[in-house]
Amino acid sequence: MSISVKQLITVFAALGLLCLASATPIRADLSASAQITDTLVSPGEYQYDITLKDIGTTNVGTFWFSWVPGDNFMPVSPTGVVSPSSWKDLITSGGPADGFAIQWVAGSGAALTSGESLSGFQFDSTLTPAQLEGLSSDSIPVLTAFAYIGAPFGDPGEKFEATVTPTSTPEPGTLVLAALGVGLLALLRRPSL
Repeated sequence: MSISVKQLITVFAALGLLCLASATPIRADLSASAQITDTLVSPGEYQYDITLKDIGTTNVGTFWFSWVPGDNFMPVSPTGVVSPSSWKDLITSGGPADGFAIQWVAGSGAALTSGESLSGFQFDSTLTPAQLEGLSSDSIPVLTAFAYIGAPFGDPGEKFEATVTPTSTPEPGTLVLAALGVGLLALLRRPSL
């Protein structure tokens, strides 16, 4: 059986089309994660420190915490907002009934690059860690965040949820119980007369 050149070209063309159809296109992928630690700085006041990580293949130029387009999730306004070097912050809100969020935007050349982490995102709040990990009035997690490659709304963006990593600082109630326990031990060990 002999195969003509025309048949060979047809077979190779069909194989080429199959390869193209099954190939996965290479594309940029925006993906981020955020870890939050909390510290009790005074009774009823917490400081939250956020580390943002670029886990995609593009830069991250905007990090908008406790927000999705059109909705802010923190029930109280954050205070003492701090930004990493060359990033700018803005508290966003549609009013107390809408909630509050924090938008951080990188300055020129300061975007977070693929595979890198950036700390220095910080704010204070009367929200407890449990409240921060809870649901907003819209039943959406308060920890919901959004990232953009560049400026806000400059691309479709990506929604993700930050996670809280508690610090080893004990709650005030734990400190009181520990002090009572030490005091009780001291009383029990005291020599009797």
